[in-house]
Amino acid sequence: MKKIIAGLGLMLLSTVLYAKPYVCVAYTDGVASEEPMTVNATKTPIAEDKAYDRLRKKGKKVDYVKCK
Repeated sequence: MKKIIAGLGLMLLSTVLYAKPYVCVAYTDGVASEEPMTVNATKTPIAEDKAYDRLRKKGKKVDYVKCK
């Protein structure tokens, strides 16, 4: 049991260590429609998905999100 808990802890720690902040901008009809937001993710596509989901939960209509 201790080995399972230790393994899960190491897995979570390694995921957090590889995550980095991305600045994402939402676009509607080709024009930036929201203020840039910061999202922590391991890769750009994951950051774009997270930012898109956050905006959708707020009720915002967005065509796409671009992160750098």
